[in-house]
Amino acid sequence: MNPSPSGFKRPDVIVFDVNETLLDLGALRPAFAEAFGSTEPMGEWFARMLHGSLVANHVGAYRSFEMIGVEALLMVASKKGVELSGDEAADIVSSMRRLPPHSDVIEGLTMLREAGLRMITLTNGSTEAVADQIVNAGLAEFFEAALSVDEVRRFKPAPEVYLMAAARLGVEIDEMMMVAAHDWDIVGARSVGCPGAYIARPGAVWSLADPLPAIIGPTLIEVAEQLIAGGGSPP
Repeated sequence: MNPSPSGFKRPDVIVFDVNETLLDLGALRPAFAEAFGSTEPMGEWFARMLHGSLVANHVGAYRSFEMIGVEALLMVASKKGVELSGDEAADIVSSMRRLPPHSDVIEGLTMLREAGLRMITLTNGSTEAVADQIVNAGLAEFFEAALSVDEVRRFKPAPEVYLMAAARLGVEIDEMMMVAAHDWDIVGARSVGCPGAYIARPGAVWSLADPLPAIIGPTLIEVAEQLIAGGGSPP
């Protein structure tokens, strides 16, 4: 990595999480409102989806993130006394492939591309799902690769995922920077030496005991400005 005048080492490769970081899960609200009569269950569903992926890592029961999402949605429906068939749950979860980007994303990615930074995505979604997501969101032109945990059959924040990305890109782990709207994703990357940048989306709260990363902003635009300038202090 090349040191900037401010002393912060600008990364060679920016690694982006996808769901919530780049793409807006809020687009699922109408489907949840129709199924549950409220959008309130969305937060519990996504949290249980992430919980299911962590359990899958622990017990060695890997299956697609979408499948875990269907399982989580059926569980939430049962808990709330809502009748939801497996097909209905699958339809809601599959609509994640058609999420729009957050309003700041295209401008932020354009800034980073014009600054000459390499960019990839690294997601818990399947290889097929992330390819659909990036194309449907109109973001494919920005990324040289869309990597999935399918390659190592372990979900983030398992260290194998980040190490795989570095190996695929032919860079050292500390030459990448993980950009995410999830604290656990950044902490997972940092556990193997990959620094992180945090997009503090509305409602997002850094909840882990680990310190905030050097780069943080409410949108990708602010984060991109810091990355380009080499702003912040070394992590």
